Amino acid sequence: FILKCFYKIHLNCNGYNFYMKIKSITLLIFLLISPYLLAAKYGKTDPDKLYSRAIKFIDQERFFEAKKVLKAYTKSKPEDSYGWTLYAFSERKLGGLEKAEQLYEKALTLDSNNKAALEYQGELFAQTNRPLLAESNLAKLKILCPDSCEEVEQLDSFIKGIAEK
Repeated sequence: FILKCFYKIHLNCNGYNFYMKIKSITLLIFLLISPYLLAAKYGKTDPDKLYSRAIKFIDQERFFEAKKVLKAYTKSKPEDSYGWTLYAFSERKLGGLEKAEQLYEKALTLDSNNKAALEYQGELFAQTNRPLLAESNLAKLKILCPDSCEEVEQLDSFIKGIAEK
């Protein structure tokens, strides 16, 4: 079929026009398949691979890449509050504080007991000079972790560090 089309194009064109039409068709084919190539690059077909890739990027402090991957992940798994939490965390680390706040709210709407979201949101509150809200998140975490936990320790330390500055 494709060869038949090229033959018809060749019959109706001089050499230069034939070259330009071939070039245009090649570009069109590339544009049509490029979304599939990008999907493979970011693993959009497998949410578990996306999540794993995002964790690796965050561990390497490559927050821009993590944010892109987590955006795709949260589209494929919109009910995963931990995905929204990591998306917010990456956004906050890149300086997008307002967007991060919205994303933490989304995570906590999905799971109000998400300890990571409460900790990171508390850090955001402390970072943006809202100590009462940060302390409120710390109080919620202490209820969720009566014998303490990493999230309580981290948020408490973060709040004290901001207060000392």
